[in-house]
Amino acid sequence: ALTSGVHSVREAVDVLIVGVSLAVAAVPEGLPAILSVVLSLGVQAMSRRNAIVKSLASVETLGSASVICSDKTGTLTRNEMTMRAVRTASGHAWIEGVGYAPQGEVRLGDSALHETAAEDPLRMEATLVVSGGALASNAEVGREEDGSWAVLGDPTEAAFVVAERKAGLDTERGTRFTRIAEVPFTSERKMMSVIATDAERGGGPVLIAKGAPDVLLRHCTGVRRGHEVEPLTEAHRVAVARDVQELSDQALRTLAVAVRPLTPEELDAVRGPDGVVDSEAALDLEHDLAYAGTAGIIDPARDEAGDAVAEALRAGIRVVMITGDHPATALRIAQELGIEAEGGRALSGPDLEAMDADALREAVAEVSVYARVSPEHKLRIIDALQSRGHIVSMTGDGVNDAPALKKADIGVAMGVTGTEVSKEAADMILTDDDFATIVA
Repeated sequence: ALTSGVHSVREAVDVLIVGVSLAVAAVPEGLPAILSVVLSLGVQAMSRRNAIVKSLASVETLGSASVICSDKTGTLTRNEMTMRAVRTASGHAWIEGVGYAPQGEVRLGDSALHETAAEDPLRMEATLVVSGGALASNAEVGREEDGSWAVLGDPTEAAFVVAERKAGLDTERGTRFTRIAEVPFTSERKMMSVIATDAERGGGPVLIAKGAPDVLLRHCTGVRRGHEVEPLTEAHRVAVARDVQELSDQALRTLAVAVRPLTPEELDAVRGPDGVVDSEAALDLEHDLAYAGTAGIIDPARDEAGDAVAEALRAGIRVVMITGDHPATALRIAQELGIEAEGGRALSGPDLEAMDADALREAVAEVSVYARVSPEHKLRIIDALQSRGHIVSMTGDGVNDAPALKKADIGVAMGVTGTEVSKEAADMILTDDDFATIVA
């Protein structure tokens, strides 16, 4: 319309100047400032909802997210780990009480553990699982000023410490064992070990390992039955797998404990020149273990998590659970929260390793639960989702989660349980570690 009736170059230039002027005038000078103010208000509103945003642009990215990849423990669940069951070669034990208060008993059938004969095989095995797991941990449980019980350290490890107190075994462990070294847990190994002296063996060294049952079994050649060690057979493997499946079907997280007496020569072989045990060298001692038993630990879903998942789905945002737990446990919690429908499936770390990029790209369109994953698997899942055009939000708390937090369109770190490395890598920090905060 502006160019109609133009008869000379001068008129064309005039028309061009008018057009540019109109275009400039259409964009208000205050627009950048207005955008900054709007995003700043968003940051303030989010801080009141326990979310600390590290950059203004992250507010817009979060609002555009189409997929939220969330860890299970502590984010979708309460992170109040409570041991509920122990299964060994001789039978089952049940632990009463919930939370971190050491109230309740460890029961072997109709009797409490402390009422059972000292030579009862089930008592010996359950004692080894509970006390051995507490020894192979770094958590502490104590009272706050208001009388409540709180945990310093990993909540899963705290479940063993609390169960040990319920059984009245904490004093006995303190007088029997003295820790002298630790082979730390890593997400790749999915287990940890400690080396301690055992007063019942005349101060001889012993290695106690705690970790995922399937992983620990690979290091075992025997099974504890009472004081004796039986050769590990296929029947034992089947029994352990059945125990793990049954506990997982009850939404219980499973951890196992295994043990092996060491010779003084073996211990000397892993000591450095200064007499301190070398953790790297001690890895070579994690073999020929005797499987003691499997512990079932419950971590209830957060009350608000189900509503938050439903709200996200109504808004067109898909929720994906990524966890290191057993697939059956993860699937049960995911179905309870509405992340996955009944009859759905979970992909495990080995499943992901067997898939190429194209197969995984197809799988992420349908599967919303991933279990027994490593940090590398998280990167592949993010890649596959982004290749389908999704804007991905990813939660994490460990040092190894930093690459995934960086790779995601918006990384979300846990403020309570998160490491400083994960917080530095993230775009947003949740001060309450609550999934509902992301949705809000």
